[in-house]
Amino acid sequence: MAAADERTPVRGKGSPSARDQQGGFAEAAKIVAERLAASFPRVEGLIIGFEGDLVLIDRGTAAGVVQGMELDVFREGEEFKHPLTGEAMGRLDKDLGTVRVLYVHERYAETAVIKKTEKAGFRKGDRVRVSMARMIVAFPNIDVGGVGGVSMRAMTKDLAAALVRTGRFEPVEDRQLRSMLLTDREFMAGELTDPKALKQLADRGKIQVLLLSRLTPSADGISLDVQAYSTLTGNSIVLASALVQSGLVTHDKSSRGPQTAPTAPSTVITPAETGKSIVAASPRPGTLPVAPMPSDHVVLEPALDGSMTAMAMADLDGDGKRELLVAGVDRLLALRFDGSHLKSLAEYPLREKGSVVTLEALDVTGDGGAEIIMTLSHKGRIHALVVQWIESKLRAIWEVPDLIIRPLAPDGKTVRLFGQAMVPADRAAQPIHQYTWDGRNLQVGPALDVPSGLSLLEFTMADVNGDGAIRLLTFKGGTLEVGSQTGTLLSSYKASSGASVPKNGVDPRIVIDKEREGERLQVIVAREQEAEGRMQSWWSGKRTHSLTVLKWDGTQFHEVRQAPIADGVLTDYAVADLGEGLGRRLLALVVKRGRLGLSTRSEIQAFRY
Repeated sequence: MAAADERTPVRGKGSPSARDQQGGFAEAAKIVAERLAASFPRVEGLIIGFEGDLVLIDRGTAAGVVQGMELDVFREGEEFKHPLTGEAMGRLDKDLGTVRVLYVHERYAETAVIKKTEKAGFRKGDRVRVSMARMIVAFPNIDVGGVGGVSMRAMTKDLAAALVRTGRFEPVEDRQLRSMLLTDREFMAGELTDPKALKQLADRGKIQVLLLSRLTPSADGISLDVQAYSTLTGNSIVLASALVQSGLVTHDKSSRGPQTAPTAPSTVITPAETGKSIVAASPRPGTLPVAPMPSDHVVLEPALDGSMTAMAMADLDGDGKRELLVAGVDRLLALRFDGSHLKSLAEYPLREKGSVVTLEALDVTGDGGAEIIMTLSHKGRIHALVVQWIESKLRAIWEVPDLIIRPLAPDGKTVRLFGQAMVPADRAAQPIHQYTWDGRNLQVGPALDVPSGLSLLEFTMADVNGDGAIRLLTFKGGTLEVGSQTGTLLSSYKASSGASVPKNGVDPRIVIDKEREGERLQVIVAREQEAEGRMQSWWSGKRTHSLTVLKWDGTQFHEVRQAPIADGVLTDYAVADLGEGLGRRLLALVVKRGRLGLSTRSEIQAFRY
């Protein structure tokens, strides 16, 4: 595939000129700088108590405190006076260390100690603050990535000026950074996230935050993304983004952390109030009414030959309408809805690729249409595959062994691609990194801030309350768990009966549905139950699968609807809009065997919900 700046504009959308991009960039830079400044408010407060290892401070969301914020802890010294006039001159503060906000409430926050300079430790009445002066930030040159016809130096200068104008930042630019690191060579911005480099920046330049900036082609234009990292811990603090579109900027809503579905607007991450780390008890089965799905479900025609094990939705051609992807052991199919009829678009052979572990979609290349993101397993080895819709055909554009890849929304808004290496014969989970397209290949980026030891196959991420606080969702053994990004369990829900349906040897898919404006987040999960009656189950070996819709009420999930799948084996599920007459449907991919068990076919059942 040609480099991004050499590609012909796709789907009839004109490519913005360099002048348009440059003109729109100044406004995008201003928006991003203001969002970053808002993420580092000037805060002063007191330590009011301790709870185990947590330090409680008297500032919360009302004072601008957000999850992930780092505050210096100090103790006021004795007042000193002018030796001749006796006039009070001030106090000498004693530096005690640093804390990081874990849980934030309206009027107070719970923090963890990340640095101590005094053996005696902290005590009630010690003061905390986010520097009232300008923050010194490391600001290397912007990575323009695959965006052609733009000036890296001009854009870096514009963004640096925008940061200074906020009155909150003092950028230390590329040449000064090289001096601090005692190197004359050009370095990749990502190298600065190395712990040794961060320590040098903090010690030699008193730098508090590293800002990494990048221009990324997207379906909506060009995205300016600035990720802030703590030089003390290396943790990602906030991601601020704005879209540059032919001299215009699409304004995103605020949000904190790195950026959901391609249909959702891009965001900045600003977790607001989060509750204390208390596990919400699961309600007893039957405490809330669970409605069955409306009975007018339809079976989409035609049925598909063979055993199909995975399904996903993707807007392959960038026309705003999503196509259906279905994969089995030997092929990947792209299909288009025509009412209740399925029209075949293209097929990609998988016979020598192995079994499908995950099937998802995301616009990786920024050309307006979604690429197909797959993780497969072949002879005990995992490998990643990216397939693109090109000239009405499906073609592989990237394939790498020993890697899991999946789209995630680390800020609850904008979906990005993440990967995790799978070292053969090593069961230890490797760090999860963001991957970005450079025009020819996917390049490794910064690590995702999640608990160590977590597999990319185990979880998804969502802003369950709509307040910017990102949660990790897992579904194992029939229990849906909601946890913080630090690994704290916040809520769990045990399905009323049965266990989760394993999908291709991994944990089942959690389908998140938050497209209905004003409604609370819903998730769809699958459960497996034995057929009614022990004798019938023993005799037939049949099990009844069901799809369960759970709605989040702000603290926990409740079952609201169920769809039993009695005839066949449920292998995957998704949500789609089938158009006029059928509307929004929950799709179930079901595998059925012939009467003698010799032939297999797969059908898609569409439930109204």
